[in-house]
Amino acid sequence: MKREITKILVIGQTPPPFHGQAMMINRLVKANLTKIKIFHLRMNFSSSLSEIGRFSTYKIIHIFQLITKSIYHRYKFKTHVLYYPPAGPTFNAILRDCLLLIAIRPFFRKTVFHFRAAGISEYLASSNFLIRSLAWVTYRRPDLSIQLSMNNPADGKYFKSRKVVAIPNGLEDEALSYLPIEKPEKSDVTLLYIGVLKESKGVMDLLQAQKRLKDEGCSTQLQLVGGFDDAVFERKVRNFIEVNKLANSIDILGVLTGSDKWSALLDSDILCFPTYYESESFGNVVLEGMMFKLPVVATAWRGVQDLVRNGVNGLLVPVKSPEILAESLRELYLDEKLREQMGTNGREFFLASYSLAQHLNAMENELHKL
Repeated sequence: MKREITKILVIGQTPPPFHGQAMMINRLVKANLTKIKIFHLRMNFSSSLSEIGRFSTYKIIHIFQLITKSIYHRYKFKTHVLYYPPAGPTFNAILRDCLLLIAIRPFFRKTVFHFRAAGISEYLASSNFLIRSLAWVTYRRPDLSIQLSMNNPADGKYFKSRKVVAIPNGLEDEALSYLPIEKPEKSDVTLLYIGVLKESKGVMDLLQAQKRLKDEGCSTQLQLVGGFDDAVFERKVRNFIEVNKLANSIDILGVLTGSDKWSALLDSDILCFPTYYESESFGNVVLEGMMFKLPVVATAWRGVQDLVRNGVNGLLVPVKSPEILAESLRELYLDEKLREQMGTNGREFFLASYSLAQHLNAMENELHKL
């Protein structure tokens, strides 16, 4: 007998702001799926990256709006399955989840947690008894937990999930219309970072690596694409650039989207992603670099390790190691053929394993089983 279409209520942030989790949820709710039907309630706690994880009265009001709308959707459209991306390892975000999920989970037959932000289990392991107990009541025993990588913290296992699966992200092939990709002739080798500009994304490590490269006479130009996490860190970055006289070799380009972002990837030679971010689970920007045939120098951190095969499509370095980061960048700076071969390998990996169609197919199959 043919299985019924599974109706799912997805509660999750979609852009703005533009970050990996919001954009992946947007792809899911807009997908043309045949086995499942998605109803979407948009979380709108933050309109910019700097607001994420910060308290405001509006966010409390929005929680109660979501509770009311969730219960309405449950009975109006007979959505028996709740899909929710749990908080990352921050107290305010966990408290938000507690208020929302304790109120609405009893109304749904099945709960799916998609740990797009990783590390909540590590945070709770070092928290006090009260916080751990409240979190256990909130997140306990989901029917399905989805992780982006088995190299991520075992968040689903921590909450005694009935089933845990790993489904990597997948992206549209934005580079297809630009093929064949040919690098412009220029005197410098361009290093590209894309992501929120914050300390745990390894931005300061990258700045220190760039300083080492310049001191050694390497003609490298570093481009930073993204918004600053806060004004304090922005001052720290700009002060480092000024003190070390790097203004001519570091460009801060701000947030780029669409064709502007693809142009930055096309004009660059090496993608840099030295993250040790507390919530990091995958690194979509690494996929984008692979898509555009860029070799990747990244940290061996969580799901990033699935994407970068050391010595094949890039180089992996330890976290918080600007010296080793500089050495790896120097190796690629000096060897243009190696950069080209790694870039070619990266695109082949992307096409073989990380297309959007593959991701959505895996998501649909797992959700339909519920």
